[in-house]
Amino acid sequence: MTVIDLQAVAPEAAIKLFERKGLEISFDWRDVDADQHARTFTVAKAMRLDILGDIRTAVDDALRNGTTLDQFKKDLIPTLKAKGWWGKQIVTDPATGEERLVQLGSPHRLRTIYDVNLRASYAAGKWQRAKDLGKQLQSQSGQKVYLRYVAVLDERTRQSHRNWHGTVLPVDHPFWDTHYPPNGWGCRCTVQILTDRQLARYGYDISPDPPIETRDWFNGRTGEIETIPTGIDPGWGHNVGKSATRAEAGRIFAEKLRAAPPDIAALALKSDPDVVAEIQRSYAHWFDDVVAQGNAGGERRVIGAFSPRTVERLSDFDQSPENAAITISDKEVLHLLRDVKKSRNQALSQSFVRDLPTEIASAKAVLFDTTDPALIYVFDTENAQSGKLVVRIDYYQRVRGSDGKRRDVRVNAARTGGIVKPENLRQKRYRLLDGTL
Repeated sequence: MTVIDLQAVAPEAAIKLFERKGLEISFDWRDVDADQHARTFTVAKAMRLDILGDIRTAVDDALRNGTTLDQFKKDLIPTLKAKGWWGKQIVTDPATGEERLVQLGSPHRLRTIYDVNLRASYAAGKWQRAKDLGKQLQSQSGQKVYLRYVAVLDERTRQSHRNWHGTVLPVDHPFWDTHYPPNGWGCRCTVQILTDRQLARYGYDISPDPPIETRDWFNGRTGEIETIPTGIDPGWGHNVGKSATRAEAGRIFAEKLRAAPPDIAALALKSDPDVVAEIQRSYAHWFDDVVAQGNAGGERRVIGAFSPRTVERLSDFDQSPENAAITISDKEVLHLLRDVKKSRNQALSQSFVRDLPTEIASAKAVLFDTTDPALIYVFDTENAQSGKLVVRIDYYQRVRGSDGKRRDVRVNAARTGGIVKPENLRQKRYRLLDGTL
């Protein structure tokens, strides 16, 4: 019997991709879409964040230390039992309000958690290695990188996965968007990374485009009918490597906006609308973590950038920002949400705060407050009112560096916001920089 060596990918790559995952609380695995499963660590019915954290820590330790399944269970079971997350219990389904008898922790569930997360993390790490190798070879020798589908050919192997065994296609072939393994619960399939020279050495030929058949699947949690590839379990028809890195790419690009000159950063964001979507994706997951934890640790995220017009017009008021990146801290997020609870009529909604990167990119207007220097981003809202977000330019923030020393850094900080009457924004103190009122 062929044995698949999960250590074929450098453990560091798998660990890094697992560490980038946020925490997602869900009652049922169908509540979380495929991309979210790859970007977040979720255990159905682990409704308490501390329990989810305990399970995540155990998986992280298993990745780092090569922990066996038996040791994984031995270490984790006492903790879960002590916190009451074990056996069958009556639990309220938050989606329906229905009380149901459900299985919480069990040896079988821990085995599934262990297997799924380790295999998915190694698969994501291997994808990253294949992409990095492709870039390296392209610049050095012009060679390409290919993936070969490898199934475990024993009595437990699904027939469809057996049929895909030996398929060789370029790493950027759309087949891998939906068929990059693992492709289901308990799937042991993997891929082999190959170059042009290795194809010739092993006598492998590039495969013709595989026929892709699909079927409809009814998601009983969302009420939607989803089209999924035949032979792949619901929730698995995605590339765990691509899904895991998309949100990270958005975060990395957002951070690069901080270091870029204002005019360059403004143009970079404006020239590629897809970047806004990735920044939004990354920020939304971070936002959800901040809300779930309910306390601020001092982390700050980039949520957008000034437009080229805004950067140009700021010079008219002797304002030369150090950079064009707009940021928000977890403390400022919680401040905005506290305003929502205090006064819903004058506060931005929680969904609006969660969608800040998207909202900023499509703001109706940008004003400059001449009496209290700041930018005012203006948005249309219901009831003929306007939403506003106040962004302080070159706002000083004291941060602790990697050397332990505290330093003052300048950021463009989203500080506060709310709902106002449109006429309030037409006062003489406000000057229009971009857009229309």
